[in-house]
Amino acid sequence: MKGAVLTRRVILALLVSALAPAAERVVAVGDLHGAYEQFVSLLREAGVVDKDLNWKGGKTILVQTGDVLDRGPRSRDALDLLMALVDKAKAQGGEVRPLLGNHETMVMIGDLRYVAPEEFQAFATPDSEKIRDKEYDTYMKYRRQRSSKTRQPAPSGDDAKRAWMEAHPLGFIEFRQAFSPLGKYGKWLRMQDAVTQVDDTIFLHGGLGPGLKFKSLQEINQQVRKDLETYDKAWTKLAQRGVIWGYQTLDEAQEEAKLELRAQQSGGGNLDPELITFLSLGNLVFASPTGPLWYRGYAQESEAELGPKLDQVLKQYKAKHMVLGHTIPAAKRITPRFDGKVMLIDTGMLPRAFQGRASALEIAGGEFKTIYVGEPAQPINANGK
Repeated sequence: MKGAVLTRRVILALLVSALAPAAERVVAVGDLHGAYEQFVSLLREAGVVDKDLNWKGGKTILVQTGDVLDRGPRSRDALDLLMALVDKAKAQGGEVRPLLGNHETMVMIGDLRYVAPEEFQAFATPDSEKIRDKEYDTYMKYRRQRSSKTRQPAPSGDDAKRAWMEAHPLGFIEFRQAFSPLGKYGKWLRMQDAVTQVDDTIFLHGGLGPGLKFKSLQEINQQVRKDLETYDKAWTKLAQRGVIWGYQTLDEAQEEAKLELRAQQSGGGNLDPELITFLSLGNLVFASPTGPLWYRGYAQESEAELGPKLDQVLKQYKAKHMVLGHTIPAAKRITPRFDGKVMLIDTGMLPRAFQGRASALEIAGGEFKTIYVGEPAQPINANGK
C-alpha cells in the first residue's frame, strides 16, 4: 500500500512538472568579482530593478552563475544586493537564483589568493585593531605549542610581528568570520545551489563535464553541500586539536596538516581521518578540476571532439542548452559554442582585472538575446551565430 501511494505521488509530481508553464523570462548574469557598479547598471538595463534597486522584473527569473567574490573592491556590496533581491523578487512574483562559483568556495575554505584589499577593508570596524591584536596573541600561543611538537621554530621579534600584521590587515578576521559556516555570508552561501535548470536550459559556473557521474542536478547540489560540510568539519576538528589555527589561509593550514600527517606516519599509529580528508581537497566535488565549479572544457576544448559528449550530457539531464560563467571568451562578449548549445556569459565585467563589460543573457519565448549596458538587446540565432 505504501509503495502504491509513493507511486501515485511520483506520477502526480511528473504531471505537474509537465504541465508547468515555461518561464516568461530568464536573465542570466556571469562573474561579478566585486564589480558592484557594473552589476547595478546591468540590472537596471535588463529592467529587473529600478533606480532604488527594488525589484521591477515581475516574474523574471534572475540567475547569477557565481564568482561574486574576489578580485574586485565591492564584492560585499554585490553579495548584499544579491541576497536582498532574493526576497524582493519573491514578493513581486519573480525569482533570484544565486549559484556558487569556485571563488565562493575558495573564500569559504580559506583560499584567499584573489581577495582584494578592499574586500578585507569592507569588514573593518572601529574594534578591528583590538580584534586583530587579540588574535595575534592567540596565534602566537598556537605557534609556540606547535613548535614543541613539530620542532619548527616559532616566529618572534618585531619583524615577525610586523609581517604578520601586514598579512592580516584590519578586517581580515571579521572577513573570515563572515564566511565561516556560522557567519552571515558563509551560512547563506552554503545553502545555495551549484547548478539549476529553467525549462530546457541548465545554468552553472563551470560546466557539467562528461566525467561526472550523477543521476540528477539535485544529486550534484546535494553532493556539493555534503562535501563542503565534510571539509568544514575537518577544519574545525583540526583547529580544536591545535593542528591548525582557525584563521590560517588554506595553504598555511595544509602545510601544518602535512607536518602532522608525517608525524603520525612516523609514529606508526592510525592516521587521523580528518587529516586525510583535509589533504584530499581535489577529491571533493566543489574543488575538483573536473567538477561543476571548475570545469572549462566547453569553453576551451574542440567542439568537434567534445560535441558528442556534450549531447550525451544534455540528454542525460533532459536539457538543450547550458549557460556557463567561469571562462572569459577572447572577444569578451557573450559567446555561443556547440551550435548554441553552450552559452559563455562571463565577459570580464570587472574593469581593473579584465577590461571587459557588463553583460547578461536573456531567454524569453525560446529566444536568446544579449544585453549590454547602453546597447539594444541583440538576438542570438538558433544555430548560435
